[in-house]
Amino acid sequence: MNISSYLLSILFISAQAFAAPTNLLVETTITEHHEAGGPDVLKVPHIYTESRKQAVVQVGKLEYAVTPSLLDDGTIDLRAVLTERNGDKADVLAAPTIKTKIGQVAEIRIGDLAIETKTSVAK
Repeated sequence: MNISSYLLSILFISAQAFAAPTNLLVETTITEHHEAGGPDVLKVPHIYTESRKQAVVQVGKLEYAVTPSLLDDGTIDLRAVLTERNGDKADVLAAPTIKTKIGQVAEIRIGDLAIETKTSVAK
């Protein structure tokens, strides 16, 4: 490796290390659907997190962990884990990965539960 290649690689690594993280707003609506009557909204959290950082929302015994990643093409790679906790026991109900566009709603359905998530760049 010559000196100019070495210097370029140091500059590239330094630029990545000091690049400002992308802050995202994750708007989520968690509802429970019933056969009789309409859906009950359980929680509507608006969470600010950095791209590639996990955010967790608790709703009773349910835990919704979401990691949104802003990709180079402007899409969002949304990794979610829905867990039900009973004391020391934790059962993963679903762990989908969804690729969506910024501002588009992604929905996860598990039995009577529906989780809608919209991710946008925070201002």
